[in-house]
Amino acid sequence: MTVLIGHNGHVKLSRTTSVVFAANIDSSDINVSLKRVGVEGAIENLLTGDKVDITTDDSRGLAFFPLAVWPTAAVSQNSITAYINVNAAGGLRFFPTFADAVNNNRAQEYTVQTFGGAPIPVSIRVRDYTYNVLGNVSSYELNTEREDIDITTLNDKFRQRYSAGLISGNGQISTYFNYETTGIEEAPLLLLQTMQRLEAGSRIDLALYLSESLVTPEDNVYYEVEAMVVRSGVTVSADGIIEATIDFVSTGDIKLLIGAASGYILKEDTDRIELEQSLDYLLTEVED
Repeated sequence: MTVLIGHNGHVKLSRTTSVVFAANIDSSDINVSLKRVGVEGAIENLLTGDKVDITTDDSRGLAFFPLAVWPTAAVSQNSITAYINVNAAGGLRFFPTFADAVNNNRAQEYTVQTFGGAPIPVSIRVRDYTYNVLGNVSSYELNTEREDIDITTLNDKFRQRYSAGLISGNGQISTYFNYETTGIEEAPLLLLQTMQRLEAGSRIDLALYLSESLVTPEDNVYYEVEAMVVRSGVTVSADGIIEATIDFVSTGDIKLLIGAASGYILKEDTDRIELEQSLDYLLTEVED
């Protein structure tokens, strides 16, 4: 009999949100030498590593990006998708990959430029559907329950105690605190920061793995949970490691799945193609 122990499990999370917020980009918000763009509302809503869509209806397009950002374009386009690095003042740098953004790899950052005229109105939407492994997790807990609905009526001889009610869940993730990033792992600091999102909210998507095998994906067993962070705490002791705990509640589906992770299209070989959920024309089953 095979018995799994705790080190087979881990936590993956996605920063998914459907909230869009508006901002105005003025030429004075552009720092050409540091390649940063100041954005109102960035500190309250955006985190380093977020993947964002920036769009505008202005006829000038996103004029604060040079044409080199769009190699095949003769004029500035109206939208761009990039990963961001956010500094303490709400200045954004833009990168092509998550790893470049969280590690602030300046060799890969997009250049920016000043422009003339009135500020450019933009809308910003966080759209990172990719799961990243959460680092330094010491344990996690997930509890699920189904409502017990009383359907007794006056004409019933016996009390009818059960009807198929809604499923809800809650849980807690415990981590050793760290604010640094290594490769493409999420730092535990992210979950503490998630509580501070004012407009975007603290919603995340969790993949809680009981076991995972990259060689034989059919051996994967994991919960897929739409969740919201509702409480966070930090424990600091003079002779111990700083620990952070995050409590969450489910806000949508809770699925116990076996097999390959969702968000990928399976091929006949061992490779995987990432499925961008925004591609509405790509009609395919995700799970099998």
